[in-house]
Amino acid sequence: MIKHLFSDLDGTLLKNNGELSDYTKKIIGECNIPLTLVSARSPQKMESILNDLGVGGIHIAFNGAMVFKKENTKFTILNKETLNRELARKLVLDIRSKFPKVGISLYDDENWNVDVINKVIEREKKVVKVNYNLVNFNQYFNENLKEVYKVSFIEDDIEVFKKLVNYVEVNYSDEKITIQKSLSEYLEITHVNAKKSLGIEYVMKLKNIDRESTVAFGDGENDISMLQSAGYSIVMGNATDKVKEHADFITKSNIEDGVAYAIKTIIAKI
Repeated sequence: MIKHLFSDLDGTLLKNNGELSDYTKKIIGECNIPLTLVSARSPQKMESILNDLGVGGIHIAFNGAMVFKKENTKFTILNKETLNRELARKLVLDIRSKFPKVGISLYDDENWNVDVINKVIEREKKVVKVNYNLVNFNQYFNENLKEVYKVSFIEDDIEVFKKLVNYVEVNYSDEKITIQKSLSEYLEITHVNAKKSLGIEYVMKLKNIDRESTVAFGDGENDISMLQSAGYSIVMGNATDKVKEHADFITKSNIEDGVAYAIKTIIAKI
C-alpha cells in the first residue's frame, strides 16, 4: 500500500506554463495520500503551488539542499546543505567572465539573485511568479554573509549550453558539489550532499515511512537519484530516454496530467 508521494514540479506536476491543472488538483486532493514536493525551486518559488494545492507539511527545495516545513504562511527549515561561500563566489565570477551572456541565478535563504536580466530570466520570472533581486555578484559576496543554497546557469543556446556544462564538469568536478542538469537548459550546482534522493530519505526517516510504501514522480536528470531511492518510480512521458531507464512505470506527459493519470490507474493497483 502506498503511503507517501514525492513529486517533482516543473515538467512533472506542472504544465509547461508552470500552472497546475484543475484535474490534477482534484485527483491529488481526492487520493488521500500525503504529498511532498521535491523541486529545484526555492521555497519562495514553490509557495504558490503549495497554496494552490492547499497543502502544508514537509517539502524539499533546491534539489535537496533544503528540507522545510510549511505551516500556513510560516516556513521552518528542518535540514540544509549549503555551498561553501568562497567556492560559490569563485564559480559564479568564473562563469560570468567565461560566459558573459549566460543567465546566472544565485539563491540564498531570502532571495533569487541575478546580475543580468535576459529572456531566460524573464521567462522564469513569468513562470514562477517571484521577482528576482538584481545584484552585482562581486558586491554581493563582499557585503553580506548569507548562506548560498544553489547556483543555476541558464542557457537556451544548445551549443553554448554544452560548452558551459563541459567547462563546469572539467574544472569543478573535484569540488564538493553536485552538478546536475534540469530541464533542457539549466545547469544546477548544490552541495555534494544536496540531492533529491537524500532529501526524500530524510523525510522518510523523519516520518518513519518505509521505502516500499513510497512513489516518486519525475522527468529530469536531477530526478534520477530520487527515482532510485523511492519504492516505486513513475517517469513522465515527456522525459528523456536516459530518465525513462529508471522507471518502474511510465505515465502520460506533464501536459496530459500524467501524475493524476498515474494516481488513478497505476498507484491504485500497487
